[in-house]
Amino acid sequence: MTPVVHTREWRGWTLHECAELGSTNDYARDLGPWEAVRAKRQTGARGRHGRKWESGEGGLWISAVLPLDPPQAAWNAFPLVAGLAVVSLLRGLGLPGARLRWPNDVLIGSKKICGILMEKFASDRVIVGIGLNVSNNPAADDTLLAAIATSLGSELPLAPPLDELYEDLLIALRILHARIAEEGLAALAEEINAHWGGTREVELTTAAGPMRGHFLGIDGKGDLLVRSPEGIGTHTAAHVQLLREV
Repeated sequence: MTPVVHTREWRGWTLHECAELGSTNDYARDLGPWEAVRAKRQTGARGRHGRKWESGEGGLWISAVLPLDPPQAAWNAFPLVAGLAVVSLLRGLGLPGARLRWPNDVLIGSKKICGILMEKFASDRVIVGIGLNVSNNPAADDTLLAAIATSLGSELPLAPPLDELYEDLLIALRILHARIAEEGLAALAEEINAHWGGTREVELTTAAGPMRGHFLGIDGKGDLLVRSPEGIGTHTAAHVQLLREV
């Protein structure tokens, strides 16, 4: 059944909104730069490596299409930039425990509240999908999530309106996109590194096998820096299948 989608213009964005989609990222494949889609719920949402993402009604499920302009900028690291936008928003709401987890998660303490999935289906643009738990219950369909996931409704006396969060994130994405285009990722690396919640021991599952070391943050290209007995190693998101904090 074809979803009923309502379209409107807002502050330089073309916004598409509907009640239900399988995946907002999949819908966004046919959209152009500076278009975004939002669904009240998703039935087939996914995270990195195809992992399932619970996205029932009450959460903010959006995908924004951004131009890869200039093409030489470090757009591969934009999930970190989108995460910075989310963390800044959450801290502004009074959640000082909001932090990043490399490469594409936002946590409150040790519990995940937001996932980011960036996908490229065309040479000139990229899709940034953001799933933020707001008044939904992540554990409603999977009780195992109760120990590892949270929502704004659980962390705040009153969850902010979804429309307000949606607009604030779109504004932040546009501003940060402009900064990357004009200044490069290196200009934001220090700010991103201030939002990890401190350094810690991590275990990595990589294409070359498992390893353990001390998480140091990212470099100016967005690659992961880990200190091990062999020294400081650099790891790209494409070659790290899993990072686990220990």
